[in-house]
Amino acid sequence: MLIPTVQRTSPERIYVNVHNASGNTMTTGFGICLAIGNEDVVASADGIDAVLFTASAELNPSFIGVSKGDIAADGYGPVLSWGFADSIALSQEANVTCGLLAGASLLYAGAQAGTFTSGVAVEAVMSTWMGKYVVNATTQSTNGGINYTKGLVRAL
Repeated sequence: MLIPTVQRTSPERIYVNVHNASGNTMTTGFGICLAIGNEDVVASADGIDAVLFTASAELNPSFIGVSKGDIAADGYGPVLSWGFADSIALSQEANVTCGLLAGASLLYAGAQAGTFTSGVAVEAVMSTWMGKYVVNATTQSTNGGINYTKGLVRAL
Protein backbone atom coordinates (compact mmCIF):
# COMPACT_ATOMS: atom_id res chain seq x y z
CA MET A 1 0.00 0.00 0.00
CA LEU A 2 1.31 3.43 -0.91
CA ILE A 3 0.15 6.50 0.99
CA PRO A 4 1.80 9.64 -0.41
CA THR A 5 2.59 12.40 2.04
CA VAL A 6 -0.33 14.69 2.58
CA GLN A 7 0.31 18.09 1.07
CA ARG A 8 -1.67 21.19 1.73
CA THR A 9 -2.39 21.86 -1.93
CA SER A 10 -3.28 18.35 -3.13
CA PRO A 11 -5.73 15.74 -1.84
CA GLU A 12 -4.50 12.61 -0.12
CA ARG A 13 -4.46 9.47 -2.23
CA ILE A 14 -4.05 5.84 -1.19
CA TYR A 15 -2.92 3.25 -3.73
CA VAL A 16 -3.04 -0.54 -3.46
CA ASN A 17 -0.91 -2.70 -5.75
CA VAL A 18 -2.73 -5.58 -7.45
CA HIS A 19 -1.96 -8.48 -9.78
CA ASN A 20 -4.10 -8.49 -12.93
CA ALA A 21 -5.69 -11.96 -13.02
CA SER A 22 -8.38 -11.02 -15.55
CA GLY A 23 -6.54 -12.09 -18.70
CA ASN A 24 -7.09 -8.63 -20.27
CA THR A 25 -5.41 -5.27 -19.86
CA MET A 26 -6.87 -3.16 -17.08
CA THR A 27 -7.09 0.25 -18.71
CA THR A 28 -6.51 3.55 -16.89
CA GLY A 29 -9.62 4.59 -14.97
CA PHE A 30 -11.31 1.18 -15.03
CA GLY A 31 -12.94 -0.16 -11.86
CA ILE A 32 -11.11 -3.03 -10.19
CA CYS A 33 -12.27 -5.77 -7.78
CA LEU A 34 -10.25 -8.24 -5.75
CA ALA A 35 -10.58 -11.88 -6.79
CA ILE A 36 -12.41 -13.37 -3.82
CA GLY A 37 -13.69 -16.62 -5.31
CA ASN A 38 -16.86 -15.44 -6.99
CA GLU A 39 -18.10 -14.92 -10.57
CA ASP A 40 -16.08 -17.91 -11.80
CA VAL A 41 -12.93 -16.22 -10.50
CA VAL A 42 -10.60 -18.32 -8.39
CA ALA A 43 -9.92 -16.75 -5.01
CA SER A 44 -6.53 -15.09 -4.75
CA ALA A 45 -4.03 -17.13 -2.77
CA ASP A 46 -2.06 -14.04 -1.76
CA GLY A 47 -4.86 -11.44 -1.61
CA ILE A 48 -3.69 -9.25 -4.52
CA ASP A 49 -5.25 -10.92 -7.58
CA ALA A 50 -7.77 -8.59 -9.20
CA VAL A 51 -10.34 -8.54 -12.02
CA LEU A 52 -12.36 -5.86 -13.80
CA PHE A 53 -15.41 -4.56 -11.95
CA THR A 54 -18.80 -5.55 -13.40
CA ALA A 55 -22.46 -5.04 -12.54
CA SER A 56 -22.48 -8.39 -10.73
CA ALA A 57 -23.85 -8.21 -7.20
CA GLU A 58 -21.21 -10.77 -6.20
CA LEU A 59 -18.34 -8.45 -7.18
CA ASN A 60 -19.69 -5.28 -5.52
CA PRO A 61 -18.30 -6.03 -2.02
CA SER A 62 -14.81 -6.69 -3.45
CA PHE A 63 -14.53 -3.32 -5.27
CA ILE A 64 -11.03 -2.00 -4.46
CA GLY A 65 -10.76 1.15 -6.60
CA VAL A 66 -9.85 2.62 -9.98
CA SER A 67 -6.77 1.69 -12.01
CA LYS A 68 -4.14 4.47 -11.93
CA GLY A 69 -2.65 3.35 -15.25
CA ASP A 70 -2.79 0.47 -17.70
CA ILE A 71 -2.04 -2.89 -16.05
CA ALA A 72 -1.08 -5.61 -18.53
CA ALA A 73 -2.58 -9.09 -18.29
CA ASP A 74 -0.70 -11.00 -15.57
CA GLY A 75 1.07 -7.75 -14.62
CA TYR A 76 1.15 -5.67 -11.45
CA GLY A 77 0.10 -2.08 -10.93
CA PRO A 78 -1.44 0.53 -8.62
CA VAL A 79 -5.15 1.03 -8.01
CA LEU A 80 -6.46 4.24 -6.43
CA SER A 81 -8.50 3.14 -3.41
CA TRP A 82 -8.95 6.50 -1.70
CA GLY A 83 -8.70 10.02 -3.08
CA PHE A 84 -9.32 12.11 -6.15
CA ALA A 85 -9.12 10.22 -9.47
CA ASP A 86 -8.18 12.17 -12.58
CA SER A 87 -9.51 9.40 -14.87
CA ILE A 88 -12.64 7.32 -14.29
CA ALA A 89 -13.84 5.39 -17.35
CA LEU A 90 -17.48 5.85 -18.31
CA SER A 91 -19.60 3.24 -20.06
CA GLN A 92 -20.02 3.44 -23.84
CA GLU A 93 -23.77 3.92 -23.62
CA ALA A 94 -25.23 6.27 -26.21
CA ASN A 95 -26.42 9.71 -25.17
CA VAL A 96 -26.17 9.34 -21.39
CA THR A 97 -25.15 12.28 -19.22
CA CYS A 98 -23.12 11.33 -16.16
CA GLY A 99 -22.91 14.35 -13.97
CA LEU A 100 -23.67 16.24 -10.85
CA LEU A 101 -27.27 15.13 -10.80
CA ALA A 102 -29.42 15.68 -7.72
CA GLY A 103 -29.40 12.42 -5.81
CA ALA A 104 -27.50 10.52 -8.52
CA SER A 105 -23.87 11.68 -8.47
CA LEU A 106 -22.61 8.31 -7.29
CA LEU A 107 -21.28 6.15 -10.09
CA TYR A 108 -22.03 2.45 -10.43
CA ALA A 109 -21.00 -0.33 -12.82
CA GLY A 110 -21.58 0.45 -16.49
CA ALA A 111 -22.44 -1.89 -19.36
CA GLN A 112 -18.79 -2.68 -20.20
CA ALA A 113 -16.62 -4.41 -17.59
CA GLY A 114 -14.57 -1.85 -15.66
CA THR A 115 -16.62 1.20 -16.66
CA PHE A 116 -19.05 3.35 -14.68
CA THR A 117 -22.32 5.19 -15.24
CA SER A 118 -24.72 7.25 -13.10
CA GLY A 119 -28.42 7.65 -12.51
CA VAL A 120 -29.13 5.36 -9.57
CA ALA A 121 -30.26 6.54 -6.15
CA VAL A 122 -27.57 6.86 -3.48
CA GLU A 123 -29.18 4.17 -1.31
CA ALA A 124 -29.00 1.60 -4.11
CA VAL A 125 -25.26 2.11 -4.60
CA MET A 126 -24.36 2.30 -0.91
CA SER A 127 -26.33 -0.81 0.06
CA THR A 128 -24.81 -3.06 -2.61
CA TRP A 129 -21.24 -1.73 -2.48
CA MET A 130 -20.86 -2.21 1.29
CA GLY A 131 -20.24 1.50 1.91
CA LYS A 132 -17.67 1.91 -0.87
CA TYR A 133 -18.37 4.49 -3.55
CA VAL A 134 -17.18 6.66 -6.44
CA VAL A 135 -18.51 10.23 -6.64
CA ASN A 136 -18.61 11.97 -10.00
CA ALA A 137 -17.00 15.44 -9.95
CA THR A 138 -17.74 16.63 -13.50
CA THR A 139 -20.55 16.39 -16.03
CA GLN A 140 -19.74 14.24 -19.07
CA SER A 141 -21.89 12.99 -21.93
CA THR A 142 -21.24 9.51 -23.26
CA ASN A 143 -21.72 8.98 -26.98
CA GLY A 144 -19.71 6.00 -28.12
CA GLY A 145 -16.12 5.28 -27.25
CA ILE A 146 -14.85 5.39 -23.70
CA ASN A 147 -15.26 8.79 -22.11
CA TYR A 148 -13.61 9.81 -18.84
CA THR A 149 -14.66 11.83 -15.84
CA LYS A 150 -12.98 12.87 -12.59
CA GLY A 151 -14.14 12.06 -9.11
CA LEU A 152 -13.62 10.85 -5.57
CA VAL A 153 -12.94 7.19 -4.84
CA ARG A 154 -13.75 5.76 -1.40
CA ALA A 155 -13.06 2.02 -1.47
CA LEU A 156 -11.33 1.27 1.83
